[in-house]
Amino acid sequence: MPRDEHRERATTLTPLPEHGHGGRTRAIQRTLVGVLALNVLVGGAKLGYGLLTGSLAMTADGVNSLMDGASNVVGLVAIAVASRPPDPNHPYGHRRFETLTSLAIALFMLLALQEILQSAWHRWQTGAAPTVTALSFAVMLGTLVINLFVAAWERRAGHRLRSSILLADARHTATDVFVTLSVIGGLVAIRLGLPEADLVIALLIALVIAWGAWTIIRDAALSLSDVAPVPAPEIARAARAVPGVEGVHNIRSRGGEGLIWVDMHIQVDPTLRVDEAHDIASDVAARVEQALGEPTDVTVHVEPANPRHLRPTRGYQPDELARVHRQRDRATGS
Repeated sequence: MPRDEHRERATTLTPLPEHGHGGRTRAIQRTLVGVLALNVLVGGAKLGYGLLTGSLAMTADGVNSLMDGASNVVGLVAIAVASRPPDPNHPYGHRRFETLTSLAIALFMLLALQEILQSAWHRWQTGAAPTVTALSFAVMLGTLVINLFVAAWERRAGHRLRSSILLADARHTATDVFVTLSVIGGLVAIRLGLPEADLVIALLIALVIAWGAWTIIRDAALSLSDVAPVPAPEIARAARAVPGVEGVHNIRSRGGEGLIWVDMHIQVDPTLRVDEAHDIASDVAARVEQALGEPTDVTVHVEPANPRHLRPTRGYQPDELARVHRQRDRATGS
């Protein structure tokens, strides 16, 4: 059915964040550039001072922060690809590249995990103890404040812009907050005469990074496997609220990352004119878009409200189609 009216309503009811795809892309890029600069600053400070004092926990924390910066660079490249408009080979656009990039972020986290575990094994074999000074605490407290700011800023931007890249990277950055707190606790323990705390904290950091990588991989897998982003009953309620809709079924949704695609069948009075049925379908599309509260592309298939079409599912089975065709042939005498 014609989609021009649906698209006009979508533009009115659910404009894209930051005034369109281009504005969204630029906003994501600005956020990533800012986060990259802060991650390099934080990671360099922790890594440099950790190597200087021999603190395995501080070094591991610095490596983790620099992995955040590396993932920001990957994100900047990916968002440039993901923002491309639809083309004949990608009719739904290129937004899946954002999800693929979140997998790259998880890979960076796993690489950092490997480095930390190797360093921990070396420390276990040598038994060396780190040096803890007042400057150690100053470096960690300063980077903690920056990490808290970055995590909150990136998470808000990710939700506002509906970007899986920013949300995945915010989750990665958030692990730095807990990691840094653990490192500070380890420094206190070392000052109290427990040098083995450095190794224990490094292993705890490894566990935190492993969990963060797993959650990113899990969410990306759900998105790439087209798990429905919106429950079908929620869409059905919005559609049934439109006057003239007598039934709804075959509701499907997919997507995310700033745009959801929905298709459904609605049943209307069989005696309606085509233009009247089309108006109802347009109202359904607008109501669903409004109910979801985010950019949505809704396709509505109109059917007559009779027993066959009012069933809860399509049921297009070969045997069923053959039976329907036989009944139609007998009725028409052909």
